Amino acid sequence: MDKLILTNLQDYINEHIKMQLNCFNLSKKCDELGYPGFTHFFQVQAQDEFLHQRRIINYLLDRGQNYKIGSVEITTPDLKNIEDILKEYIKCRTHFANITNEFTNNAKEKMDFTTVKFYEWFSIDFYEEISETNDLLDWIKMSNGNHYAIDKKVLGRENPDTLAVVDPFAPHQD
Repeated sequence: MDKLILTNLQDYINEHIKMQLNCFNLSKKCDELGYPGFTHFFQVQAQDEFLHQRRIINYLLDRGQNYKIGSVEITTPDLKNIEDILKEYIKCRTHFANITNEFTNNAKEKMDFTTVKFYEWFSIDFYEEISETNDLLDWIKMSNGNHYAIDKKVLGRENPDTLAVVDPFAPHQD
């Protein structure tokens, strides 16, 4: 495997670790603000990030490569309300969409089309999550300050389908 592609995949693991920790911090902040549904929502998302890490690791192993978990640092801004939390989450997902596009382009330039296909799964996932979160923000704006129904709705978020996520060659499913 090309060195740049391998470095990108290693960076991708570390970015997902950061995102998992960020989701736990967002969950904690939701709990502090009294949103049990959003607390659950971000805990489920943290689990999804862990599964994304497994997907990347499995991809590397399937390609005969190794990986190393690096140390990561995260900073969580001071978030005052649920809208700030969701906007921060969108910012993080947008960051992932951007680095996914960059890493995909690197794989295209190296003509590593298997890795291009691998990254496409993530690209779809991130844009779905950004869209879903934008919908939540819209619902909050329309709620006239009563977030109970929205919080209750996100409390029903189901855990990710582990096998569908960790298999690096599984198709993306809604």
